[in-house]
Amino acid sequence: MGMEDVVVGETYEMRIAAKDPRGEGIGRINNIVVFLRDTKPRLGKTYKVRITNTHKTFAYAEPLDNSKPFIGNGSLIL
Repeated sequence: MGMEDVVVGETYEMRIAAKDPRGEGIGRINNIVVFLRDTKPRLGKTYKVRITNTHKTFAYAEPLDNSKPFIGNGSLIL
C-alpha cells in the first residue's frame, strides 16, 4: 500500500489513536498515518475527515462539519 490509497480531497472515516503535543489527532487510513489538523479530538473516537495534503509517508486531514470535535473540558464545539 502506498500514498495512492489516500487521495487529496476525498473523505474517509478515521479513528483517533493518539494525539500530538498540541492535542491534534493522529490516526491511520489505509495504513497511512494521518494528522487531523485544527481539532482537539477524543482518543478512540471516529471522525469523518477530508484529506488536505499528502507526503511520502503521511497525510494531513481536516474534520468535516458534521464531525463535532471536542475541546479539553469535553464540551462540544458548535
